[in-house]
Amino acid sequence: MQIKISPKKILLCLLILSPAWYVAACCVFSNSRKAAFDQVQTGDTRQTVLARFGAPTHVERAGEPFERYGTAPCAAPCAERLWFDNRLNPELEVWSVELDRHGRVVGKNYLVSM
Repeated sequence: MQIKISPKKILLCLLILSPAWYVAACCVFSNSRKAAFDQVQTGDTRQTVLARFGAPTHVERAGEPFERYGTAPCAAPCAERLWFDNRLNPELEVWSVELDRHGRVVGKNYLVSM
């Protein structure tokens, strides 16, 4: 006996499950970024940060305002701030890592919107 499922039923199932898949994907991505963030320590190199996070979403340099998240500008000892958005929902959460002029971590931040 063969069960036949109509294309309309398949499409309906996909539409119903899509939000759950999206939420699950956001959680997986967020958890991987949280793990990378937790591993970053003061004194780590830029290369170590990039190895953990991958390419930054944005690079903020001292003296170049980046007002997207309403944070204080990158100022000494910060020479560069690397921003890492949750690419599935950039308005929800973002991580930043501040580097000094030698490319060493001097600070990090986690911002989440509720």
